[in-house]
Amino acid sequence: FATDNKTIDTIGLKKAVKIAVIGLNDVLDEGLTLHPLEEQRKSVEEWRQIGLGIMGLGDFLIKLGIRYGSNQSIEVCDYVGKIIANEAIKTSALLAANLGAYPGYDNRSVCRSPYFSLNAREETQDLVKQYGLRNSQLLTTAPTGTISTMLGISGGIEPIYANSYTRKTESLKGHDEYYKVYTPIVKRYMDEHNLKDESDLPDYFVTATDIDYHDRIDMQAVWQMHIDASISSTVNLPNSTTVEEV
Repeated sequence: FATDNKTIDTIGLKKAVKIAVIGLNDVLDEGLTLHPLEEQRKSVEEWRQIGLGIMGLGDFLIKLGIRYGSNQSIEVCDYVGKIIANEAIKTSALLAANLGAYPGYDNRSVCRSPYFSLNAREETQDLVKQYGLRNSQLLTTAPTGTISTMLGISGGIEPIYANSYTRKTESLKGHDEYYKVYTPIVKRYMDEHNLKDESDLPDYFVTATDIDYHDRIDMQAVWQMHIDASISSTVNLPNSTTVEEV
């Protein structure tokens, strides 16, 4: 998949999903005895839910030069979401081939589900029919607020919140001092292109407060088609939003 001479590393994406699903299964087993309640341990043993998520979507679209919430962004996310879902299902089936399906597995229910039909390719469907799945749940999306801030990227499936913000320090100089701080991907772009003002940024540097809420909901909807559990995210609305719009 390519757009404006920029490509998506689908091979690397598939590899990352495979490694993550295997790793999360290992963590599941490692932490099994640490759950305080017998009901929790029983649930994990019977259903083996894992929750591989997404982080950095806002930065990803900016790097492709695509405006978050646009028709093109929906198309790209539909494409990427199918890759992630199929690879996660495939990896879980291959784990089941070696380790067995989760105890609560029901082949008929899984193979007839709309989610499975939409996201599992024919090869993957054959593997699931043969071996079952190691996990009853594979994908979810958390806000990833803390870890994305640590890494300097956007969180979850959110757009970047703002191009810049003001930060205050009291301890460095003994008095209140305010600094303008740019979001990392914005600063990198401005430095690379010698921009002095964020108003000169391309229009695909869209922020949470700029996006029409219909576009924001459309983005969440396309991801939900490829995620078998839940999505946690925030839809920002301007002050002028009416009760009827909400």
